[in-house]
Amino acid sequence: MREQDKLTILRDLIALNTVADNETSVAIYLQDLLRKNGIDAQLVTDDNTERANLVAEIGDGQGPVLAFAGHADTVHEGDLTTWSTDPFTLVEQDGRLYGRGTTDMKGGLAEYVIAMIELHEQAVPLHGTLRLLVTVDEEKTEAGARLLADRGYADDIDAMVIAEPTGVALPDITDYFQSGGAVIDEATLTDLQAAIETATAQHFIFHAHKGFLAYEVTATGKAAHSSMPKLGVNAIDHLVTYYLAEKAFYDALPEVSPVLDRTLYGPDVIRGGQQQNSVPDSATLTVLTRIIPELPPKELIARLDQLVAEVNATDETMQLALHVSAYDDAVVTPKDSQLIQLIQRLVPDYLPEPLAAPAIAVSLGTDASQFIKANPSLELAVIGPGNATAHKADEYVERQAYLDMVGLYEAIAKQYLQ
Repeated sequence: MREQDKLTILRDLIALNTVADNETSVAIYLQDLLRKNGIDAQLVTDDNTERANLVAEIGDGQGPVLAFAGHADTVHEGDLTTWSTDPFTLVEQDGRLYGRGTTDMKGGLAEYVIAMIELHEQAVPLHGTLRLLVTVDEEKTEAGARLLADRGYADDIDAMVIAEPTGVALPDITDYFQSGGAVIDEATLTDLQAAIETATAQHFIFHAHKGFLAYEVTATGKAAHSSMPKLGVNAIDHLVTYYLAEKAFYDALPEVSPVLDRTLYGPDVIRGGQQQNSVPDSATLTVLTRIIPELPPKELIARLDQLVAEVNATDETMQLALHVSAYDDAVVTPKDSQLIQLIQRLVPDYLPEPLAAPAIAVSLGTDASQFIKANPSLELAVIGPGNATAHKADEYVERQAYLDMVGLYEAIAKQYLQ
């Protein structure tokens, strides 16, 4: 496939706005593209939604199953005034490709499909199955991966590659590992810090990541005219009291994971009140906490229920309630699996970087939580183009990394399914 055609595919995907919905547009686009190149692909939907996942396969089916998995949804573009370009138009500047999803993770999806098409066109003998899994709603609930797992698409998978962004600009390497978002041994970090003047970026393989617990705590008060506040109960006051108690609760958690470090608290949204001149009768704290195996979601929920009860007991007007919306367990797989070792041997031929994709553990979550729950024995490697601009304004992927990683994915498939 010509280089310009590879860029056109990414451009088309970025133009499809899939902020927390509309992934079917991506699934249909990729299905048509695959079929035009002789590869059958099917849409997989839930009975209760039209949001379509996509599944496609190539190979002789007589050997192991290697999966390329990724999601079609993106996070919100945020305040448009913080972007230098239109987030839904692919813009190339100074060797970078800008747009919402270039990094997380339409760049990876495009590369998967391009790799499959090129392998098919070249009639590369694949002894086994290369399976493409494109999912919906990964950013919020992992509903697409859950559906595919429930339908059995993960049952026979031997190894899985997920193309989440795993690159870090070397000038940002120290901040990246001090952020709480990743764990690395000191010797490897020292090597990378020493390479800052001779290289620009480093890609990693994620072999483990935290789970998550998404919930809200709601405070219910009593409305009143703001000139007579003692006739009401201020829900915001009560929510702030709870928030401070919850923050201290997380700071004091004793559990530490040898792989994933500590539980990572994420209070993200606070809403309260309806208008000026009225005592607010409701307020809500929305939280996404990153989970470690040593403190699984159900145990953390039980402790939060106890915390809510304790804060409620401090004031007879206090009415706090915990509402859990979703949760999933952490993922920990061997950092020296055959799949990871294979990728590390191949990486130097495609990504000229200081180190050959060190395996690390991170705080972000992926669809692997659902697939490994269905098939605990599958080998996992998360590696993809992109960087820490995911979820930010001016999200971008390096043009050369985008193109080079197509070759890496093809090499992984050839070697694993030889």
